[in-house]
Amino acid sequence: MSRYKFPALLVVCLSLAVSFTLLAPYARAAHTFTTIDVPGAGETDCNDINTAGTIVGFSLDSTLTIGTGFTFSGGTFKTVKAPHSSDTRVYGINDNGDIVGWFTDSTTGVVHGFKRTAAGVFSKIDPPGSTLTNAWSINTAGTVVGAFIGTDGIYHGFTLIGTTYSTFDAPGSTLTEILGVDTAGTHMVGIYRDSVQQHGFLLTNGATFTTIDPPTSNTSASDRINDSGVIVGLFCPSTGCTQDVGPFSGYRRGASGTYTKINAPGATETRCRGLNNGGIIVGRFTDSAGVIHGYMVQ
Repeated sequence: MSRYKFPALLVVCLSLAVSFTLLAPYARAAHTFTTIDVPGAGETDCNDINTAGTIVGFSLDSTLTIGTGFTFSGGTFKTVKAPHSSDTRVYGINDNGDIVGWFTDSTTGVVHGFKRTAAGVFSKIDPPGSTLTNAWSINTAGTVVGAFIGTDGIYHGFTLIGTTYSTFDAPGSTLTEILGVDTAGTHMVGIYRDSVQQHGFLLTNGATFTTIDPPTSNTSASDRINDSGVIVGLFCPSTGCTQDVGPFSGYRRGASGTYTKINAPGATETRCRGLNNGGIIVGRFTDSAGVIHGYMVQ
């Protein structure tokens, strides 16, 4: 596993009020943004952060085609590459230092989920009947959540507890992905798509289902939830947005249901991806030149 120091010139901190295109009904808040770029990368995505402040994500090469996972802690990046992979992307980390994500098999081209323990042991994550698997998050108890494409060609949400897989499909959905889970495993968040648009959701105790749509949103996602009930994600206020095509703004939803819009200074798009119990948010933003950078915001 290679290491490289994070050059000081690649860290940019900005203490500014969050930019707003709509003042109400969003709360106004001030944040400090730190830009995070893997040296030499064409794109950097920060996807999760644990209580100790270790950030995980992936970078793309200069052609924006090959992904390499990373952990970032104490100013140092460490690369993460799954065995026999041509592309590795890290999306989740817990307080034990275990990480999850997905990789492309270099021989078959199949996308598998994976877990890597803090000791460096990799294992595949593939729900039964899956043709593609994305492992999104892992909590401290070891519960993994994510999504897979079944033989029906549809995305289904899944949980993995020990060696037992469970599947979840949002009511009336044509796509479901579970993206985040709290420490107790009683609250999960994610996305689902109905016949009209994509929505975020909150699932409590495996039974109570709540749609999470920020005000004025046309397309939204709920990416992470912490133990205080704070949710972060992204939304698009305009028509024509899809799961991957915005432009999006990030959001923070407090436990009381108050929304704060989050836009990195000067960005054309901002996505909130990860959140820890200290309230620190990580994600990605696109600058005016179209370059995607990772960020941390406090």
